[in-house]
Amino acid sequence: MRRLFPIPAPYVRSADFPDTAGTGNSAAPAPAPGTSPAGNTGTVPGTGAVSGTAVSGAGVSGTTDSGAADSGGPGRAVPGADAVADFTDRRWSLDELADLYAYPGTDEGAGWLRANMVSSLDGAAHHEGRSQPLSSDADMRIFGVLRGLADAVVVGAETVRKEGYRPARAREAFAARRAAAGQTPAPAIAVVTASLDLDFSQPLFTEPLVPTVIVTGSGADEARVRAARDAGAEVVFAGEGAAVDPSRVVGALAARGLGRLLTEGGPRLLGQFAGSGALDELCLSLAPLVVAGDASRIMNAPVTTVPETFVLASVLEEAGFLFTRYRRS
Repeated sequence: MRRLFPIPAPYVRSADFPDTAGTGNSAAPAPAPGTSPAGNTGTVPGTGAVSGTAVSGAGVSGTTDSGAADSGGPGRAVPGADAVADFTDRRWSLDELADLYAYPGTDEGAGWLRANMVSSLDGAAHHEGRSQPLSSDADMRIFGVLRGLADAVVVGAETVRKEGYRPARAREAFAARRAAAGQTPAPAIAVVTASLDLDFSQPLFTEPLVPTVIVTGSGADEARVRAARDAGAEVVFAGEGAAVDPSRVVGALAARGLGRLLTEGGPRLLGQFAGSGALDELCLSLAPLVVAGDASRIMNAPVTTVPETFVLASVLEEAGFLFTRYRRS
């Protein structure tokens, strides 16, 4: 696995390059092939192994490396002392992945909704109804890390039925990290459903390490709500009618202490989260596969009035798979 982005780059003023200062041209002299720019202790990307550790964050033209504005005039982000990237193809440890995908800090009572989806090159979210054929060993490793960091995994009822969802399991690799964060040994599975048309005799309800959560509307069928509770599930209401209001799911779960949220779809639920402005982050695995057919995209919902912008946060690559992470701008 290689990290392709971010590559940190401190800000340098155009005035530091006499031949371009004041001309509006922010280009800096290119270093000689196979050498580093002045002050760079790493190697030029693509020329060999990089010394030191990978550093998160990327410099942005017009700002300093710390994000503070620079009043020295037009400038550009160029590789400097901290410009070290991990282009070496190696197996990343679970701790390294967990650090990269760590949840950001949020205000007390607020939540953060991250989605994890896989797509083929031609945009299919599944092959013959299941996402597993699009996955890989590295994809499943990241899948496990994202679960290992979450308070709850939010999933639609249709996906639970199609994919045969089971309770999340505790993993020793994340035990210390979860304990330090005050989390339960494993994330809860939170099923979003209006009808509560679920088989409560399935392991998801009979064998969870942490009680499964049902997210529904306050107008849901009372008999089905009782059946869910009798099966040991916790019922959380997010919406006034029978239907779930996707814009209220994050807040309703965060109020129960489940603020680090991971949704694994399906496409309709993810589309509803995105359309309501509830989605904070998208982790998208791009598989080097072509499926064709009429499989749905990773989001299946009415078109948004105005496309929402997400900013690239990181990219990993392994065996042709790209593991991207975008955050809402």
